[in-house]
Order: sequence, then structure tokens, then C-alpha cells
Amino acid sequence: MSRTLITNARLLCPAAGLDEPGSLLIENGEIATIGDVSGAAETTIDAQGLCLAPGLIDLRVKTGEPGAEQRETLETASRAAVSGGVTTMVVMPDTNPVIDDVALVQFIANRGRETSKTRVYPAAALTMGLKGEAMSEIGLMQGSGAVFFTNGDWPVADTSVLRRTMAYAASCDVMVASRADTHALSARGVMNSGARAARMGLTGLPREAEWIGLARDLLLAEATGCRLLVDQVSTGRSLDMIRDARERGVEVYVSVAAHHLFFNETDVGDYLTYCKVNPPFRSEEDRQALIEGLAAGEIDAVVSAHDPQPPEEKRLPFGEAAFGAAGLETVLSALLALVQDERLGLLDALRSVTAAPASLIGVPQGRLAAGLPADLILFDPEKPWFCERENLLSRSVNSPFDGRRMVGRVMHTLVGGETVFQR
Repeated sequence: MSRTLITNARLLCPAAGLDEPGSLLIENGEIATIGDVSGAAETTIDAQGLCLAPGLIDLRVKTGEPGAEQRETLETASRAAVSGGVTTMVVMPDTNPVIDDVALVQFIANRGRETSKTRVYPAAALTMGLKGEAMSEIGLMQGSGAVFFTNGDWPVADTSVLRRTMAYAASCDVMVASRADTHALSARGVMNSGARAARMGLTGLPREAEWIGLARDLLLAEATGCRLLVDQVSTGRSLDMIRDARERGVEVYVSVAAHHLFFNETDVGDYLTYCKVNPPFRSEEDRQALIEGLAAGEIDAVVSAHDPQPPEEKRLPFGEAAFGAAGLETVLSALLALVQDERLGLLDALRSVTAAPASLIGVPQGRLAAGLPADLILFDPEKPWFCERENLLSRSVNSPFDGRRMVGRVMHTLVGGETVFQR
């Protein structure tokens, strides 16, 4: 029997409301005892007062595997993930080929087990080839391990197709994740629509595109009974619309990208392509509304929205550069900045990346409890550090946090009781 004892830790478990000093014993990859623990163990880790929390669960990670491994592989993404405290990744289906059949779902699951330091779960394509024309094999892919279904960055334009697909998903009791967008309005946009975009001579990506798409998706979820995850909400008005839908009984959940809690449209600065993401950084008013929504419990999950792009796709004029940013190594620090500013409690911040996303996809991780997987992180919530792209571990290092002073650092990461990262 393999036993690891972690002592002198600040135990944090949002699911149980736990925040107290203590120890934790791991046996055979699972949490055995929490609190006042003593006894012999093959390995003892003295936490020296560091916070001990469940490993982070990230519901939105893009890699290039299969098809574009020069951007990122499951192996390189996991290397970045564990350094940022992420121990479970849900990977998006918009690869080449698209993850739209059972064999490819199984390929991702198997590759994750073979090469990744983290646990890897596939999200599968909602429609074949993500073309929005024909429903994918939802039931079969669910049985093969897909945790939810999404059309990725491209919402299904044909409302009839989306309605049929959501109705079938409801009959299988699977969750559909949808980007709230209206492609006819947003297709040419490159940054938030408004006065700043006009002054910079850039085509705006209007907030109305999100609102119109969201209104449709919420109505269809209400009509079909489908569980809906609104993927990467970016405006305050969207939260108002979701609140109204919840009051009508719609089963709707919300995710927000960590960078939308940290940046606004002014951070695009002098055409900084590392800050070109979709949805774009919005107004400061929207950013504040998202923070308030997270503090109020209206946002269920914070995601990294990890979408690394190689240098040749970012070192272009702003209008021509690819959307996307590396985010696995900065999601925790972005949340801890809000804790330091007293906008968010520490347990509330951790809940959005542990227990809440675990509940959404039905996995046992994300909690400190006996019998559950020992996926754990030790971190210093006040340790300052300077984000420099050359020190990031992702294969593509296009981070909007490059050159920023950050707070909070992961010092030790365990998956299944085994150390996978130590700073």
C-alpha cells in the first residue's frame, strides 16, 4: 500500500466549505483521511503553510492534436496545465479531423492516458464536421466518454438543426455547450465594437451578436428541456438574460474565460495581437459585471480558454492575426488577483474551477473527501511572479498576460497521488 502524508497545510475545499489547518493522507492514489492525521507514510510532504486544494478542472482547452501538433499536443498542454494547477482538462473537438465519431473520442481518451500528465476528457462535436448541417452520433459518443457536446467556436446557424440536436441531447441527458454568437453580425469583427475600435480602424465585433445568439439558445433550451452551458459569456447583459431564463426554469449554466475577468478592450493597446481573442475583451463595465456575477454565484465555471497559436499566426497585422491565447498557466493567478482585491472570497474563486465544473461534467475530482482521487495542488496565494512568455511551458506562448505582474503560484501538483509538477 502506497501512502503519502501532506502535513502543515491550509486545507481548502469549496464543496465542503472547508478552510482550516490540517493534514491529508493519500493511500493508493486516493484521499484516505483529512484533518488531524498521523501515522507512518512512505512519503511525507511538509506544506509549510501552503494552501492545499483540489486540482483545477478546466472545461475549455484547445490543442492541435490531432492535425496541428505544431500548435500544441496533449502532452505539451498537460505540461503547461500542471504548472498552473490544472489536473483535469476537457479538450475541444475542433481539431483536424474533428472529434465527431466514436473512434476519435476514444483516440483522445487513449492519447490522454498515454501522454498527458493530467486527466483528459473529450468534448465531442455537436454536428458532423462542425458544419452545422447534420447531428453527430451523440448517444454513441456519450457512451464512449464524451462529457458534453459543442460546435466549438462556430454556433449552429440553422435553428432547425440546433433544435433537433438539443431535443435529442435532452433525451440522452447530455449537456450542450454553445457559444452565444450570431455569425452574420460577428464574422468580420476583430475586437469589441465601439469608439475604440473605430479610432483604431478595426472592424468591431458587436455585443448584439452575443445577445441575439444567446436569446435563441435560451429559448431552444427552454423548449427542448436541454441542459445548456453558455460558453464564455462576455457581457453583463448576457448575465441578465440568463438570470431571467433561470427564473423560468431553464437549466442553464455559464462559463467565463479567466482573461475576461482581468482585461478590457483598452488592453488591446497598440494593436497587441496576444490580446486578440474571441469573444473579444469587452468594456470595463462588462468586465465589472462579470466579476460581480462570479461573486454572486451566477457564473458556474471559469475556464482558461486555452487556444495557443504559433508565432507565425500572431506576428501579423491585428486584423489578420489568429484569435486565441494560451491560458492554462494563468487561470489561477487571474482568480487570485480578484481575491487579493477583495472582490471574491478564496473558496468562491476555487469553487469555479473545482467543485462546480466537476458537477457539470459528472466527475469525482474537485473535492477533498475520503475515497476520491488525490488530484491536489499546493499553492501560495500571495506569491508574486512576473509572467514572461519565454518561461511559459505551452508549446505556443501567446499569452495576453505576458509582461504582467501576477499573484499566486502553484508549488506542487499531484494527480492520483503522484507528483507531476514541483516548482
